[in-house]
Amino acid sequence: MEDNLKNIAQKTLDDFFSLIEENHEDFEVDFEEEVLKFEKDDQIYILSFHEPTSQIWLSSPISGAHHFELKDKKNSKSWYSTRDIKLNLYDLILNEINKSNDS
Repeated sequence: MEDNLKNIAQKTLDDFFSLIEENHEDFEVDFEEEVLKFEKDDQIYILSFHEPTSQIWLSSPISGAHHFELKDKKNSKSWYSTRDIKLNLYDLILNEINKSNDS
């Protein structure tokens, strides 16, 4: 189970790397030692899998620090905030990146 969860987390980070690199050329993207870093101007995002807690951690210049756990919701799995179950990792990052592009 642990290895499978780590693989899912790694795929999630890979997916974000590809999504940002291919669709948001104004962001610089770096993926090194299981840490995804993407930045634009002075705004730096850091996304990583924290294995001891089985969570993906996000450091955002806009919304601060977040921890996400893989949850089954409506027959699909996704990463949801440990503080607000309605907050989804994908939605949060995409909303913030899009806001950044609007400015």
